Amino acid sequence: MIDVEQLEDRDPMDMEPLAITGVRQPGSPDQPITVTVLGRRIHGVGEQPPDGVRTLDLDGGWIVPGFVDSHVHMQFSTPAEVLAGGVTTVRDLGGPPTAAQSLIGTTPLKVLIAGRILTPIGGYPSRSWGDDGTAREIASAEDAVSAVREQTGSGATVIKVALEDSEGRPLFDLETLQAIVATARESGLRTTAHCGSAAALERAIEGGVRELCHLPLHDVTPTEMQAAAAAAMVLVPTLEIRGDDPSALEALAAFREAGGEVLYGSDLGNGGTAPGIEVTEVRAMLAAGMTPEEVLRSATSDAAAYLSLDTGVIAEGLLADLVVLGGDPFEDPSRYDDVRLVLASGEIVG
Repeated sequence: MIDVEQLEDRDPMDMEPLAITGVRQPGSPDQPITVTVLGRRIHGVGEQPPDGVRTLDLDGGWIVPGFVDSHVHMQFSTPAEVLAGGVTTVRDLGGPPTAAQSLIGTTPLKVLIAGRILTPIGGYPSRSWGDDGTAREIASAEDAVSAVREQTGSGATVIKVALEDSEGRPLFDLETLQAIVATARESGLRTTAHCGSAAALERAIEGGVRELCHLPLHDVTPTEMQAAAAAAMVLVPTLEIRGDDPSALEALAAFREAGGEVLYGSDLGNGGTAPGIEVTEVRAMLAAGMTPEEVLRSATSDAAAYLSLDTGVIAEGLLADLVVLGGDPFEDPSRYDDVRLVLASGEIVG
């Protein structure tokens, strides 16, 4: 047997397999399993390690796929901090032009980016926290086409728009919003929206936006969220930034009951959120009626399927993004804070 310290410098391209033994999966606590990693991928999942394979015995640990955080702002953290907390993939939804882009390929953390947040002239967040280049103001439908192409040319995997009408801020007119969505779709990209109100949500639905990167931040009701689900929108609720807000839980519950798909996201960098798996967010999702299994899937298998990632499930052939916890998170969500081991594409990073 060897310990984690002996493996910290293990090259993920080293073809000698490593077996993680004695771990259990949430929902299947009775039978310990062995997960064998070969290079960057999961080589096998079974009860016993293959003969002669180096083993790392984590008896008493609980293994889950590495988390996918579908809403972060990486300028407020570091890849090392995020990885150490059990998140192995992030989707950065707006920052200075090169903040997240410069991380791609330089860290074991998988980084997807939106690039700059598209907003009307004078819109959110161009005159506030986004005045560092995070916001890209758009003057017309023609300019919208150029702006989307700028983001795709810089490696964006999603386009983000701001539909924030608080404090008299302008919203995109329908023609401009539709131009953004259509141009993104031409490149095979979705558009995600920051909506500030029920009226902004209605504009998003009418404009063809099919993802919300927050629950609408102000006066949204269960009725509006049912409409969002009926429009086949996907929701990253980011409940933690709402604080103690029963109306947010009611809105999420209504969205789910209407058949809406939910993905985990922390909005890292906003409202005191911290790098890694946010237990406060998990607890809020549970309080809104999601089961522990649904919450885990929203951050692993469901997110991986939505974002076309080769991760999210502990299965042979997939990338070895793995997290070992000190206890069963289905029994106690705080166990998501008890991270004992993190692998990202087979590399031990925490």
